[in-house]
Amino acid sequence: MNDIYEMMSTLRAVRRLRPDPIPDDVMDRVLQAAAWAPTGGNMQPWRVIVVTSSERKQALADIYKPAWYRYAKGYDKRIEQLPEDEAEKARRNRIAGDYLADHLHEAPTILMFVADPQMMAITDAKLDRVSMVGGGSVYTAVQNAMLAARTEGLGCVLTTLHCLAEEE
Repeated sequence: MNDIYEMMSTLRAVRRLRPDPIPDDVMDRVLQAAAWAPTGGNMQPWRVIVVTSSERKQALADIYKPAWYRYAKGYDKRIEQLPEDEAEKARRNRIAGDYLADHLHEAPTILMFVADPQMMAITDAKLDRVSMVGGGSVYTAVQNAMLAARTEGLGCVLTTLHCLAEEE
C-alpha cells in the first residue's frame, strides 16, 4: 500500500497501540519522511526525540495521563451538547482516549516533536489573536511521519497534551 491518496484517506488515530518493537530501518524511514516536510524559511525548527526506553516512556505516560483526564472533563461536557449520533462516536473516542492514557507506556516507540519558537518564522505573532502560523512548520513534519507510519503498517496518534508540562 503506497498510494498517497489511500494513505491519507485511511490514516486513523490509533489509540490502542501494539507493543511490538519497531525495526530500526522502519523507524529510519518514518524519520526521513518527517525530514522531507516543508517548513517556513526551510529552517526545520524542530527536532524529534525517539523514546524507546521503558523508564522514559513511563515518565511521559506519567505526565500525559493526568493531563488527559483533566482535558477529558471538558470533553465530556462537549459530548453532552452533541446530537446523539455524534455523541456516540465522541463517547467511543473518549474510551479510546482513556485507553491511550492508561497504556501509553506500552507503545514501542514515542516520537516527541520539539521546537524552539525562537527559530520559527511566526509571521502572525504580533497580531491580536492566537497564532495560526506557529506550529505550521512542525505539523507538516508530524503529518509526514504519520503518513509514513501508515505506509509501514504502523498505528500512530498525534497528542499535544504533553505541552501542558513543558516546564518539566
